[in-house]
Amino acid sequence: MRNYHAHLKDKPITEREADGSYIRASRIRKNNAAGGIPGKTLIIDVDRGTSVLPQDCDADIVRLDEDLSNLKDILTELQDKCEYDNIAVDSLSELERGMLTVLGRLGKNNGAPELVHYQQADFKLIDYCRQFRSLDANIIFTAWESLGEVISTEGEKYTQARPMLRNKTVDNVCGLCDVVGEIVISAKDGNRYVRLSGDANTVAKDRVKKRQFCIFEELI
Repeated sequence: MRNYHAHLKDKPITEREADGSYIRASRIRKNNAAGGIPGKTLIIDVDRGTSVLPQDCDADIVRLDEDLSNLKDILTELQDKCEYDNIAVDSLSELERGMLTVLGRLGKNNGAPELVHYQQADFKLIDYCRQFRSLDANIIFTAWESLGEVISTEGEKYTQARPMLRNKTVDNVCGLCDVVGEIVISAKDGNRYVRLSGDANTVAKDRVKKRQFCIFEELI
């Protein structure tokens, strides 16, 4: 996924167009999207996806260590002084997996995560999202897309496309964000757009502008 433009450093948080945006992608290079939005951008590379960014991508990139040990330091530095218009975390899907891997290595189950580790990862991931949202910048979270079976209150079963995170986590993260979008390719012109209108089969929303679709450059 990519980044959005908004030079918001002189504006109070209440005047931002969106406090948190979330994009997910399936088979489409989401990190390319994050590098295509105007403004000064920082991409926090979790899944090493920035290697496919074009050479003219004007974004600063910091890669997380395999054990995620530098994530706390990066967040602390940004809380002390944030000079970016946009900060993209690419991706939450890989960050969640990485947290479970690290916790499993520290556990007593031959490297596999224990039940308590899933609870810890759920809590910590949402806590990280809240801390990023508190920064004076546009925050972009990316994730891979998953298809899951959902049962409505009437008992009807249907398949829903949503960010690839654990069930409790995905609901919390999407709830924290004002904009939730799915990257799609138009069959008409072959261009990529962000779908912002959700239904029973797709998790998406735009609480700010109530749009159905937009291009990356106009997301924020």
